[in-house]
Amino acid sequence: MLAWLELASSVWWQQLWPEPLLLIATVLTSRLLVLPSSYHPLTLFRYYARQLGRKVHPDPSRPRQQQVLSGSLAVLVAIAPPVMLGYSLYLFSELPLALDALLLFISMDWALQRRQVLAVTHSLSRNQLALAKEQAGVLLLRDSSRLTEMGLSKAMIETAILRSCRLELGVWFWFVLGGGIGALLYRLLQELGQQWNSKLPYHAAFGKLASWLSNCSAAIPMAIASSILALQYGIKRCIRQGRVNRLFFNLPSFYILSCASVATRCKLGGPAYYATEKITRTRFTQQREPGWRDIGISIRIVHFIQLYFMLLIVSLLLLQLAILFMR
Repeated sequence: MLAWLELASSVWWQQLWPEPLLLIATVLTSRLLVLPSSYHPLTLFRYYARQLGRKVHPDPSRPRQQQVLSGSLAVLVAIAPPVMLGYSLYLFSELPLALDALLLFISMDWALQRRQVLAVTHSLSRNQLALAKEQAGVLLLRDSSRLTEMGLSKAMIETAILRSCRLELGVWFWFVLGGGIGALLYRLLQELGQQWNSKLPYHAAFGKLASWLSNCSAAIPMAIASSILALQYGIKRCIRQGRVNRLFFNLPSFYILSCASVATRCKLGGPAYYATEKITRTRFTQQREPGWRDIGISIRIVHFIQLYFMLLIVSLLLLQLAILFMR
């Protein structure tokens, strides 16, 4: 009892690593307070990135080296102002932890994207394929007008898994390591990688650096997500699924989708149209073709990954408290 009183009377909370506790509190807040898309700061950044891309990349027929150079400079022009603004706020802020929480909050919008995915699912369940394609257009890079119900279901499963790992789990990971600025920088890189995605022929050269930075920064969070799925649904099954030839997908996306196909027991991957170009992608074979009900299953898988990661964060907090108590 005396040891507990001594611990309580000391400034023990100042010795804690604050980011894990801030992460839990902010994530819970983001689930209760979902900003509409029109009011979310990331919507403004997407518009800014699109307009900047049109200004500095007006002609895709320019020499490839010139496109790569202009794309590299555009990344700096897009990232520098918000990051410098955030850093300057830290210099004057008397509540840096509150600023950390604010930057984390505006770096997350998975709850909004989850609603969009579920809206597509609802339309498919009512056989409103045309409406579902229109709703999916804001989430998909590929040409959704060519998709059948099965193809659209497959595309939504893939985008739900990939976006949740990149845009939610990745933000959490970099917040724990780098605080609010780390989370903001990571999320802005992901947005640039999406807006100037090199999968699209128009941005094949211009978006090369943005896509590379986006993929590299997301590699560790996606590897964690792949490990969680492998532990839950069978390491051997996931390894066996990952032995197929990798076509088109980058390495982190390849492994997370191979594990996701095992988890959902659905076929994923296969050819896809980006703009008017048909791209051959790895086909992950499974027992059956996906349907609209499997989109809900993929959302539950996403929630499982997020819950597992949060349990790891809680474990870090308990470990910190145990170390402080033992002192």
